[in-house]
Amino acid sequence: MIKISFIIPLYNCERYIQRCIESILSLPIVHSGKEILVVDDGSIDKGAEIIQQISQTHSEVRLIQQTNKGASTARNRGLEEAQGKWVWFVDADDQVIWNTTNSFPLESLLELEDTELICFNYKKEYSQALIEHTDYHSQEKIDGVKYLYRHQSLYLWNKIFRRDAILKHRFVDGTKNIEDMYFDMKAIVDMEHVLCIPVYGYIYNQLNVNSTSRNRSLANLRKLSDDTHIIHSLIKKDIETMTGEKKDVFQLLLNISSVGYIYSLITLYPIKEIKKDLTEYRKRGLYPIKKTGIRKYDIFLLITNRILGVIVCRILSLIRHL
Repeated sequence: MIKISFIIPLYNCERYIQRCIESILSLPIVHSGKEILVVDDGSIDKGAEIIQQISQTHSEVRLIQQTNKGASTARNRGLEEAQGKWVWFVDADDQVIWNTTNSFPLESLLELEDTELICFNYKKEYSQALIEHTDYHSQEKIDGVKYLYRHQSLYLWNKIFRRDAILKHRFVDGTKNIEDMYFDMKAIVDMEHVLCIPVYGYIYNQLNVNSTSRNRSLANLRKLSDDTHIIHSLIKKDIETMTGEKKDVFQLLLNISSVGYIYSLITLYPIKEIKKDLTEYRKRGLYPIKKTGIRKYDIFLLITNRILGVIVCRILSLIRHL
């Protein structure tokens, strides 16, 4: 029986992919209990060749290839192929870790029947050090709504999902920005049993200058803005069909994510793009942004809930960096 499926979108990541796979192979899970599905999203480097070589000696590693359609579509393909009881989404330039001496043996966690999601801490990898990020200081089991209220940095890779709890969910095809946040929101909000544990289970790579999150080209910034508009519009549509706490937490997460979007416009985008993007954002009914209830964010919105305010902030940002 396959206990866990690792799903890894691969796009031009030959420098890091072998390290990533080796970190998974070294986990305390027998090889027959895991499958590693690497979905090559039309790479033009040697990443796919590296996976083919590894798969010759490790039958649990499987290469799936598709034309370039983005990380979301690659993850969806992995979900369609996955056979494990659990699913762990891993990025090709990152690593997984699990201390075999801690109080939460990974294999024991994968035997749990009353849990839909396992959440854990992570480390960020810089050139000089690994920096610990501790979201969970003790063991706790809560429902999905409470989890979303408490933990708003919705990464995908610091979680292990029970596959039957996410069967009806998919990533938004064609998107590669904040698609993980939306998948988490949709999947977690209906969960009854979310287990949070004080274990460091992942190393998030901050060294890869070619990653999407660090690409500052105008084309990539436009894609970031387009994806944000798409995802935020979908959340807005969901909110219109929801009631009670689920509606409230979706609205909160939308407001917080929208503040982050405005901040990225101020710090990264040309003024011409800001005007165009915010005009479209307003047409979608997403701007001005509703209050978050978080004081510093709401003070920020007093200025930036007008296009002119955002532009002035952008000009001041440019002057400060002269």
